Amino acid sequence: MPEEIHDPAEPDSATGKEEGFSEHLRQEALLKTGALQDAIFNSANFSSIATDAKGVIQIFNVGAERMLGYTAADVMNKITPADISDPQELIARAEALSAELETPIAPGFEALVFKASRGIEDIYELTYIRKDGSRFPAVVSVTALRDDLGGIIGYLLIGTDNTVRKQIEAERMQLGQRLRDQQFYTRSLFESNIDALMTTDPSGIVTDVNKQMEALTGCTRDELIGAPFKNYFTDPKRAEAAIKLVLSKNKVTNYELTARDRNGKETVVSYNATTFYDRDRRLQGVFAAARDITERKLAEAQILNLALHDTLTGLPNRRLLNERLSQAMAASKRNASYGALIFLDLDNFKPLNDQQGHYVGDLLLIEVAHRISACVRAVDVVARFGGDEFVVILSELGKEKTEATAQSGGVAEKIRASLDQPYVLKAKPEGKAEITVEHHCTSSIGLMLFLNHTVSAEEIIKWADMAMYQAKEAGGNTIRYFDA
Repeated sequence: MPEEIHDPAEPDSATGKEEGFSEHLRQEALLKTGALQDAIFNSANFSSIATDAKGVIQIFNVGAERMLGYTAADVMNKITPADISDPQELIARAEALSAELETPIAPGFEALVFKASRGIEDIYELTYIRKDGSRFPAVVSVTALRDDLGGIIGYLLIGTDNTVRKQIEAERMQLGQRLRDQQFYTRSLFESNIDALMTTDPSGIVTDVNKQMEALTGCTRDELIGAPFKNYFTDPKRAEAAIKLVLSKNKVTNYELTARDRNGKETVVSYNATTFYDRDRRLQGVFAAARDITERKLAEAQILNLALHDTLTGLPNRRLLNERLSQAMAASKRNASYGALIFLDLDNFKPLNDQQGHYVGDLLLIEVAHRISACVRAVDVVARFGGDEFVVILSELGKEKTEATAQSGGVAEKIRASLDQPYVLKAKPEGKAEITVEHHCTSSIGLMLFLNHTVSAEEIIKWADMAMYQAKEAGGNTIRYFDA
């Protein structure tokens, strides 16, 4: 077959079809791209403002209209973006850029686009002013628009309304400030409390303390935090038990502990504590307060002492006498050893009171208390029964009656002899000169032995009192034994 000759001038139909299809796709892509660009540019979510090289607005999209309240016709070919920006911010921006870039920059449109004109990426915050005069914060991105030769033909300013973010930032700042204020307030309460305050974790390790706790222990806050709570008390086991108790009961009140500082000083405290939790009700530890109750304990001891002791002589009074006698009787029965009660009354005391007054009489009673106390052992008890009557309790006298009688009789005789000595009393009545009074005053003494008595302490006192009256009826200055 003859070979078909192709005319180069005649177009290849297949190739033409392919090229036509590609061109169609390209045109379609351009249309889509243009539509996308138009959609982006005309988005109402951000403002797009394009200017010429001098800054006069040439394009003002719907986003700019919505944000700023101007129509495109209001601004195009009339004003620059600087005219809708906060003037004070423009001045501040110009000054900052001038210092940063070491070149004078005018506080107008130049301040908005200077970096972009030098090819420097520029995104900044400023305040836009709407047509109605209201203001809003915006974030602006500036790009220089250039021709094919690289010359600047204008600028594009893309802005977004920053109001919501600013509000969130302001709220965060306020929240942060409130939190700091609350922490400061809480810390102030913590530090100003008169009690020693501390927090521990559930295992009893100190996590925080106030100044009062530092003073109580003699340690710094840094030294205390991380250390076991129990280390700062004289009885660590009891202190550890206090932590366990509050963890089991959620609250502990008036639990006594004795704190000891690093120099050995001890302080009795009332420990009050409660558990504390986080917002999810997870146990965080123990909040405890330790109040110094040293003065209170001293006051209680003083009150108790006043309740149980004679205010004039300092000796046990009748109430404490009954308690001590009951104890002595119980010990006598338990040890099968004798005890004794000496009951004495002063002879010739009333004339002193009548002639010299009760002030001098009180001086004699004080001296009597001293003399009796000097005649007995430390284990014995001397008490003022009332008026000029005194009682002595002798314990641990021995298991044999003869021996106990001799011992108690010897003490009674020693007391009688001591009280038989003259008294020289120096008195200074109010508003008068000091006087010296000499007086002779003896005693009548009754003595009662006890071993395994089932009677009451009152009965023992009663029988010793009866023996004392026998001694007084015998002329005084003598001793009589009670014999049932």
